[in-house]
Amino acid sequence: MNKFKINFIKLNPKTSILLLVYLIVFLFCTFNEPLYSPDTYSYLRAMPYRQMGYVIFLKVFTTLFGSFYDVIVVIFHAVFSLFGVHYFFIRISKVFKLSNLQRSLLLIILIYPFFPPLSIANNLCSEGLGYGLYLMFIAMGIDILFNKKYQNLKYYLIVYLALVSVRSQFIFSTLIFAGTYFLMYRKELLQKKHILNILVFVGIILVASITERTYHKIKDGFFKPTPLGYTSAATAPIYLSDKADYKLIENEDYREIFKISYDSLIKKDLLIKPEYTTKEAYKFFHDNLPKICNQTVREVGKAYYSIKPTPKEWSDSQANSYIFFETEAACKEYTKVLILNNLKEWSKLFYANITYGFKYQLLLWFVVLMFFFSLIKTFLNYEKEYSIIFLLSSLILSNAMFVAFAVHSIQRYLFYNYALIFLLFLSTYNLLRRGQKP
Repeated sequence: MNKFKINFIKLNPKTSILLLVYLIVFLFCTFNEPLYSPDTYSYLRAMPYRQMGYVIFLKVFTTLFGSFYDVIVVIFHAVFSLFGVHYFFIRISKVFKLSNLQRSLLLIILIYPFFPPLSIANNLCSEGLGYGLYLMFIAMGIDILFNKKYQNLKYYLIVYLALVSVRSQFIFSTLIFAGTYFLMYRKELLQKKHILNILVFVGIILVASITERTYHKIKDGFFKPTPLGYTSAATAPIYLSDKADYKLIENEDYREIFKISYDSLIKKDLLIKPEYTTKEAYKFFHDNLPKICNQTVREVGKAYYSIKPTPKEWSDSQANSYIFFETEAACKEYTKVLILNNLKEWSKLFYANITYGFKYQLLLWFVVLMFFFSLIKTFLNYEKEYSIIFLLSSLILSNAMFVAFAVHSIQRYLFYNYALIFLLFLSTYNLLRRGQKP
């Protein structure tokens, strides 16, 4: 009978409290209904403008669990995201040597997204996987840089590839780790190991890009990136444009789509008004981006290309998906041309977009100040404390700027920054306590 004896691990109070918190969060998620949004259905239909990671994830669950898949997905979201929270919490607590109060505050921030309005575990969208992956990605990267755990680099790369396959907004985040590594070891950079490590940090972006394009080649018949980024990014430039801007567009098809889109936006009253202040202009854009982008610009492009003849040798998949890739190509042209032609107005809207995401200009400028301060300090004389501040501020700003360029600054895209902002404040406070004022 001894071989069947169970040895129970004695849990210390801190671990017991952690497990209790995780259990409460898990039960809250599982006892609430799955939430469907328009994005959910586009993932389920594997639309070309949806990234492969979450499409494949949902396909596996719908195949295995049929009509009950949504409940199982919520359970998986909850467990996986809580694992990411725990991994991040444990690693970061050690690196930053957090007190009990600081650990408690960090934990509250980390579990906040599980509850309304975000409800990341219950919402059948990519945040259910993206949040946990992002936390693991950041924790692994910090571990590699500041604890010199280079043996974990392979796990970092795997998590990064999984992360960008569901949330492309973080595709350039690995460059920040590469930049931090460069600042830390710039005086020894010619050593082979440092060159290789930087190449790995940077080169993984190419792997991610090729993987994404290969997916679309297999599924949609085109070796191209997901047709979403510029379709979204063109929204602000078109919102600010004048009808005469069509003359700047050389491609005849793109020019025609722009004119049709512009006329449609006039009828829907979705263009900027001359009397708007910058704040009013952004508020209108923020509230109406889905109508401008998804329900107008993308639909006009789809309709335009759907009546154009396609090669007879094309498969049905190619014929159905090429309209999205062509619309994306048109929007890429609009983004470049219209921003340059309306640079002053676009810059104001871009700044308003970033500021809205931070809620307060003071918070934005605090992050910007700490970025430049830590960059200078790390470059002049490396210290761990400055490098951590540089890494945190860079990650926060890069995500905020990427979101502000591509879409509008809603909580769904920016909640990933909350824990990092808390750690940035904490790191700055620790510097001030040491008497090293920025």
